[in-house]
Amino acid sequence: MVSHKMNTFFHAIGTASFSLAVASATLAAPAWETDFNKGLETARAENRPVMVEFTGSDWCPPCKYLRSTILDSPEFANYAEKNKLVLVELDFPRTPGKISKELMKEREDIMRRYGVTGFPTVMLMDGTGAPHARIVGPTKTAPEYLEKLENARELKNSLNGEIAAARKLSGSGRAAALAKALEKVPDELQGYHKELIAEIMASDPEDRFGFGKKEKEARLMAQQSEMLEQFYLSQRGKIRGEEAQKSREEAGKILASPDLLPPIRLKLNKFISDSYVLERNYPKSLEYLKIARDSDPGSKESARLQPWIENMEKIIAGEK
Repeated sequence: MVSHKMNTFFHAIGTASFSLAVASATLAAPAWETDFNKGLETARAENRPVMVEFTGSDWCPPCKYLRSTILDSPEFANYAEKNKLVLVELDFPRTPGKISKELMKEREDIMRRYGVTGFPTVMLMDGTGAPHARIVGPTKTAPEYLEKLENARELKNSLNGEIAAARKLSGSGRAAALAKALEKVPDELQGYHKELIAEIMASDPEDRFGFGKKEKEARLMAQQSEMLEQFYLSQRGKIRGEEAQKSREEAGKILASPDLLPPIRLKLNKFISDSYVLERNYPKSLEYLKIARDSDPGSKESARLQPWIENMEKIIAGEK
């Protein structure tokens, strides 16, 4: 026979367990904003960090795994609640009609702006849109992923601390300390910290730290990237005969510019190589693949072309 005290004990335990279950269920589904700009506005207004997920929810297996195993887990919900994350989901579905063409283009622009090339990609940033960390792909478990998020949070806190200390200085000392703080951010993400870079430049009129030069290069890269995008659009579908030849000639005219940056030069030479592949002119394709590789030596894009070159050499050797 169970005593009244035991009944009370089990009732209390049951109530507590039920409460925890309800809390977990509630926290297991945090709210995700789907408008990037609104997410940033909320973060700025409430001084909160932002986590942006780039995903293909209906076709990308790693994306589905990240969502079901990690982002929908109670552990993640607790972490997001504790650290007051503004959660933004930018989905790129393939199901016809799931989102409008206009919204897809808007999200693709954001994806290009942040150099996202694969799904799922998560970026951690502040309300100005300046990212300090990028996580590509899922981990096996939620705790492993939370460790990555925590590392990113600690990096941001350390960055903020060093910036605050630097702002107590003046002149070249201030510029040096701010530049040192920015080094905490991964190289490929530093350029997005425009406000901090402007602050460094204001304290470094002689451009001893090179941010003035980098800023000019960034503007030029943005201009040339837009030009390249327009070129691709204008040449779409021109893949055979005289049209293909004219496309290569147009690419050649752009390549003649001495101010063309190496990454853009690489992509244009790759475009010409691809054009020759479609005509089964493999020797010319190989020639331009090698030119593309050598256009931006030491870059990741250049390294990615080497397997293409080796494969093309095998194809040519097999035809002899």
